[in-house]
Parts: sequence; structure tokens; C-alpha cells
Amino acid sequence: MKISVLIPAYNAAATIGAAINSVLAQTVVPDEILVLDDGSTDETCRHLEVYQSRITIYRQANHGIAHALNFLCQQAKGDIFAFLDADDIWHPRYLQTQCQQIEQHPQAAASFTGHISFHSANGYAWDAPLPNNLSDAEVFEPLPFLKQYNSGSGIFCSWSLCCVPKRILNRLGREPFPVELTGATDFFLMHLLSHYGSMVYTGERLVAYRKTLGAVTSNRLKSTSSVVMACELLANALKEIPVGQEYEKLLKVVFAARRRNYSKFLMSAGRVSDARTQLKRSLKDMSSFLSVAKSMRLLISTYLPPILQPRWPAIIRK
Repeated sequence: MKISVLIPAYNAAATIGAAINSVLAQTVVPDEILVLDDGSTDETCRHLEVYQSRITIYRQANHGIAHALNFLCQQAKGDIFAFLDADDIWHPRYLQTQCQQIEQHPQAAASFTGHISFHSANGYAWDAPLPNNLSDAEVFEPLPFLKQYNSGSGIFCSWSLCCVPKRILNRLGREPFPVELTGATDFFLMHLLSHYGSMVYTGERLVAYRKTLGAVTSNRLKSTSSVVMACELLANALKEIPVGQEYEKLLKVVFAARRRNYSKFLMSAGRVSDARTQLKRSLKDMSSFLSVAKSMRLLISTYLPPILQPRWPAIIRK
């Protein structure tokens, strides 16, 4: 089983070294480490040159995260693709744990580990070695996985926690990540992957997930807009894939909820007409009375005098 580590990087001079060092420190050595500098304007390129004898470096003009991920997937030769954001850091036993999970669950569509969130601009110092024990590994079938993913628990928050067999990504086509997306690539991937099998998860926290001030996700209007676009692209993609009635019903509820969430930030930005458009579109989900009722109540509230409207959430996450 050959492992390809895929790292897209854009203006990651401050963090790319720590990310690559965490890969080089793995107890299971990957067969290749592919890094794409996606048109960085800082010194990312110079930092990558330090590792040029141990990694494969690609460079291109800036085309965005989806294009970068597609390019790396097309270049990779491994059986397993291990994704890592240039901001994040793996525990030395990350790949070892992922390989063990995949070997124990060969039919799974993806394998995940737990994570620790941190805010430091520096690296992350791991505590004492974790016990090498996969007894807590949990298998999520597609519907329970989607419910868990959309519950807000955050345990599947990034593709830096995820390893995917090449055979699964091949089923998603040459470009599994839609290039129209400027964000929400993880949202799109998780919902599409879940159609192709179960997901394996261990709670062992083997990824340090960096939360960076000024990141796209800190602007909730922008991030929720990307999620709604991902929903629309997913709806089109799934037209070509036969899905069960329960799966389709759940997706409709999820998509309606995401439109409602987006509408709240649109209201906060004063974009009332756009907010109402999103809420009216969310009413097309007629599979759930509760979902329709939530959308209708929110839509009505947008017509009330400002003093009677709900307190709309802040656009910028603090």
C-alpha cells in the first residue's frame, strides 16, 4: 500500500516548514510528498527549496484550492492519498494509524482521526506519546456520517484529517474538486465521498488544526456563501448518481439549513433581497415539515420592522 501526501500551499511561508517537518517525522514513511505552490506572493517558494531533495515541488499561477487539489490528485501515484493543509501539523503516528485503519476496513471510502485546534503562529509541541490503540475506531455508514458531519461537532472539519483510497477518488472523476469553489472544498468532498462507502474514525487526536486570524472561515458571510455554492454543485453532481430516498431526503434538509444559515449573514450585511431569495429556495425542501416551518418563519421575520427582527449574527468570527 503506497501513500501519497498531497499539500497545496498558497502564501504559506510562515507555516509550510512545520507542516512538511511533521510529514518527514512520520513513523510510517510516505512513498511521495507532493507540494503545489499555487502562485504564492510571499516566500513560500524559498521555504520549499530547503526540502527539494525530499519532496516533489510543483508551481503554477494562482488558480485556487480546488484546482490545486485536483492537480495534486492527478500527479499522485500512491494507493492512498493523505491530504494536509499547509497550515496544519500531523502527529508522528498519524500515517501509521491511518494505514492500520484502512487495512482493517478496506472497503471504507475514507479514514479520519481526531484533531486538536490551536491558534499559535508557531509549530505545535505534542504531549507524551499516545497509546497505539485502535479499539475506539468507529465506522460511520453514509447517513449517520452525514448527520454527524452536519451536527456542528467539528470532528470532520478538514481534509487534513482524512485519507482517501485512490480507487474512490477515481470514481469521482479526473477533477473531484469543482474549480468553481473558492472554499467549502471539504464540505463538497465529504458529502460526495459518503455516497461511496462508510467512513472510519478514531478519536485519537493526531492532527493539530491551525485556526488562523483572517482565514476565509473567519468571514462567515464568505464561508457560508461557499457552502451554498457547494450545495448547488452537489445537487447537480448527484443527479448523475443514483441515491436512496433517505439519502436524498437528508441532503435536502441539509441544503435548506445551509441556505437559512447563509440568509442570516446576508441580513446582517444588509442584503435583504438576497437573503429572501435564499430562504425562498430553501422552501423547495418539502420533505421535512420542520425544515419548511423554519424557513418560513425566518422569511417572515425579514419583512418585520428592524426593531422586531431577530438579532442577526456577526459576519466576522471573533
